[in-house]
Amino acid sequence: MRLRIALVVPVLVCLSACGSGAGSSSETTAPTEAASSSSAPSPTAIESSSAASAPTPDAPDVLFVDVIDDALAPYAALIGQPAAEADLGSVLSLHDGNVPLPAGATIVGAGMSVEEWDDESTYVEQVLGIGEERSPADLEAFGDGAPNGWTYNSISTTDSSSILVMTRDDDDLRIALKVAPKPDPGEPPTEFRLEQETGDVPQPAWLASLPVLEGGQLIAVAEGVGEAAIEFRPMGGGLVSATWRFPADQLDALMAYIGSGVLEEAGFTLVDPDSISFGAAYIDVTAGEWTGQVIVGETMMDDKSFADLTWFLTRP
Repeated sequence: MRLRIALVVPVLVCLSACGSGAGSSSETTAPTEAASSSSAPSPTAIESSSAASAPTPDAPDVLFVDVIDDALAPYAALIGQPAAEADLGSVLSLHDGNVPLPAGATIVGAGMSVEEWDDESTYVEQVLGIGEERSPADLEAFGDGAPNGWTYNSISTTDSSSILVMTRDDDDLRIALKVAPKPDPGEPPTEFRLEQETGDVPQPAWLASLPVLEGGQLIAVAEGVGEAAIEFRPMGGGLVSATWRFPADQLDALMAYIGSGVLEEAGFTLVDPDSISFGAAYIDVTAGEWTGQVIVGETMMDDKSFADLTWFLTRP
C-alpha cells in the first residue's frame, strides 16, 4: 500500500508487469510499437526543444560495477540487525526517533524509491523487509499500541495479505505494515514501509555511471538490497532504477544516443546489439552480475507527450 507512489518509473510498466498505486492514466509507446496503457505520474512541465542528433558519446568517469557495491553497502549493513537496535535514520531518513517499529523485527531487506508526480509533488517510500511472520491479529495489536501523535487508520485484508495503515498527525508520515502468509519469492513475510511527500529527487552516486543524454530531468530513482520489494520487484542482491524525462521531440535523439556506442563505452554489454537498429525501446544489458534494461519510450498524458529514458538493473 502506498501513499501516492506508483512505480517510481513510468515507462517500466512492461518490464514490471504489475499494476500501480494511485495516479492518472497514461500511455507509453515505443518509437515503433503500438501504444500500451500504463499508470504514470502527472507530467512535469518541460520546455520543448528541437530534436537533434545524438552527440558523440562520452564514457562516464566511473563504471557502474566499480561504484554500486559501495552505494548499496549501507542498506546491506542493516540486514540481520534487530530493527529496534539498528541506526535506521542514517540510511533511511524517514525512520526518525518517533517511528514505532514491530517488536522482535529482524531486518532482511532495505531500500527506497522517490518519484516526482508533478511540479509540486514528490513522494518517497522507504521499506524494511522483516523476517518474522506476523498475523492480522499482530497488526491489530500494533495499531492498538500506536503511540501519542499517531493515528491507527485501518487494516485491509485480501486472500494474499493484510496491511495496516498508521499516520503521524503532525506531518502525515505514513506507516504501511504488510503481512503475507505466503510471500512471493524474494519477498519477506512482513514489510514495513514509510511514505511521505518530500522535496527533490535525490541523486545517488551510482547515477554518474549511467549514460544519459543531456537535457533530461531526473523524475524517479530507486535503490535497495535484500528481501523486500521496490517498484513491485524483489530487490535480491541489489536493485537500482532511474528515469529522466525529456521533451517529446527528443525521442529520436534518445534512440540515437543509446545506439551510439555509449552503453558499451560505459562498461555495459548489449544482449542483442542489433535490436537498436530496429528501433527497439527495451535494450537488454549486462554488467558483471547485473542485468537489466535501458528503456526509451513516449509517455502521453492529458494530451501532452514526453520522452522518458529509464535505467533498471538488478542482481540475483
